[in-house]
Amino acid sequence: MLKRTIVIICYFMSIALIFLVVSGCSSSMKMVNCKETLAEFYVDPMIARKHVPTGHDIKVRPNGRAVLLLLEQDCERCILKQILPVHPMRMSPLWIELDGPAEIGPPLYGTSESLPTSYWYSLLHQMDSTIAHLAFSLAGIDTQHVTSIIYSGREDGRQKGVVVENSNGVKYGWTEESQLWPAPKLVTGRRWFFREYGEHMGTRSRGLVTCRAAFLGEGKIELKVDADSSIGVLGFGTELQGTSNVVNINCDVNINVQSKCQ
Repeated sequence: MLKRTIVIICYFMSIALIFLVVSGCSSSMKMVNCKETLAEFYVDPMIARKHVPTGHDIKVRPNGRAVLLLLEQDCERCILKQILPVHPMRMSPLWIELDGPAEIGPPLYGTSESLPTSYWYSLLHQMDSTIAHLAFSLAGIDTQHVTSIIYSGREDGRQKGVVVENSNGVKYGWTEESQLWPAPKLVTGRRWFFREYGEHMGTRSRGLVTCRAAFLGEGKIELKVDADSSIGVLGFGTELQGTSNVVNINCDVNINVQSKCQ
């Protein structure tokens, strides 16, 4: 019985993955009931510039620093291409802020306002689901599979987490302390993100994330990374101090992989 169930599951997974490959270069994902730690770190813009291809302008804040954004996301489920559910879904995207046109879109139903649209260059998109990583890869979207993404429960306003990248135990981890507000702030958030990858950066992707977000509180975060981890090799240091927000989100993501369409 168990063997038959596994065969049936694999069959439907195969159909779903084939659909992802043949249905073109535009992909979509729904992120459902996600708990997010949104962490911003000020970093040296000269180092950030080394990791962003020509054609993308890094945003420099008034303090002369660039922003490195780490999003630790733990979702009840994600739905790829409206047909392939993955649950639970844990992700760890790392982005650098870019300059972009000033824009504030309309607020989504159930939110009080829209935040200004922001623009980002994607350095990493790590996930610990093998199925999701394979599906994204077959759709031409660049992701990195990691061994595990682990979150502790929140105690006394503090939460810890760690991303173990490989079997050698290379990792990075964070300790976040936030003061929760008496009531959440319900807003709409929109982020454009871009990435170039592949041989000679021949593949370009661009995506738009639109979220109904409940900001629950804010605080500080400390990030410690192994020197040979994916973040450590970027050159920003092995210990970073930043600010954090605790957020609950439901998002729609639309991604276009340009080179596959040409």
